Amino acid sequence: MVKDFEQLDASKINIPNEKTNGQANENLRMLQLLNCNKDTLKMDDLVQILYGHSAFQNLYAGCELGLFELLWKHPELSQAEISQHLNLADYPSKALLLGLTALKLIQKVGDKYRNSLVIHMLFLENTWKEFYDVVLFEAKIVYRGSIDYVESLRQNTNVGLRQFQGQGPDLYNRLHEDPGLDKVFYNFMGSWSKLVNPLWLEKIDFSKFHTVVDVGGGDATNSIALAKAFPNVKITLMDIPDSCKIAQHHIDQNQLTEQIQVMGTDIFVDEFPKNQDCFLFIHVLVIWSLEKNTTLLRRAYEALNQGGSLVIFNMMTSDEEDGPLMAALDSSYFVSIPHEGGMIYSWSDHEQCLRDAGFSQIRRIYCDFWAPSGIIIATK
Repeated sequence: MVKDFEQLDASKINIPNEKTNGQANENLRMLQLLNCNKDTLKMDDLVQILYGHSAFQNLYAGCELGLFELLWKHPELSQAEISQHLNLADYPSKALLLGLTALKLIQKVGDKYRNSLVIHMLFLENTWKEFYDVVLFEAKIVYRGSIDYVESLRQNTNVGLRQFQGQGPDLYNRLHEDPGLDKVFYNFMGSWSKLVNPLWLEKIDFSKFHTVVDVGGGDATNSIALAKAFPNVKITLMDIPDSCKIAQHHIDQNQLTEQIQVMGTDIFVDEFPKNQDCFLFIHVLVIWSLEKNTTLLRRAYEALNQGGSLVIFNMMTSDEEDGPLMAALDSSYFVSIPHEGGMIYSWSDHEQCLRDAGFSQIRRIYCDFWAPSGIIIATK
């Protein structure tokens, strides 16, 4: 029996002739087919997938209990010292440190522990809070609804929405009916936007636009960043009324009420503001089906001035639909929870929707970031 498939060289296997056992012949032929450059899965990879829920729970525990922050402030602590600082008994400390060390999130040198370099850099670059908000979102929202991923696939609808109280037609309307959950969601979206907003703000010159519409602008993190970077641009934020209340509060706090207007609306029903120079779709075209996305893009096309632009910014999958891994995994959340029909789509999917909406001038901009974010600009 082969204990480690990495030791297997299928190219050197002698394929039996037709007189040998048929099943053995078929098995060996399959081994040769599997020995291709793309087939790189190892048993260690399979183990981490099998225990993926436990891997995340260790990460979540390290965040919630304050271990990573402790090791940032006081590196090189022993297990006993960590137990004392975190007010944990020896047994749970031992289990937690074992899990985090095996996952390479922390390092053990001798009898002392410190954060891994990647975790250390999150603190050094002052992005730990944003990362922590992503972890909380995964723990409190994604895990809750993803239990229904299989049933969502079977029924071709977002069955996981049933895990969230309320009568709203989608997650965004139900968030406000579940005390505290809306804060987790908007903290996540705000933090994620802060991490990735520089990618599109640095690559697109908005100074050539007088008016910009932020479609599905959420808590206004994106609109506020745009307003501060380009003070001469007038911005209209469109979203559901409950989200607009949060957005207006943030706009008021930043003293940008003269530059950013808020519109509580149903973007599939209500009129888009006419004669605009630019429409922004940031992290919103992953929520719905391609058909619904085309509807929104067509409405924006009709409301644009001639020569105006439409900007799509979110994670993208490859045209071959074989990754990247983060985008592929994030799709299970959109399949299970927010709204029927969403996922992380490929570049070519978005481009086809734009063509169907009426655009012919379309340009891709790739972003260099650990999340596979991308920009598509279409011009009328």
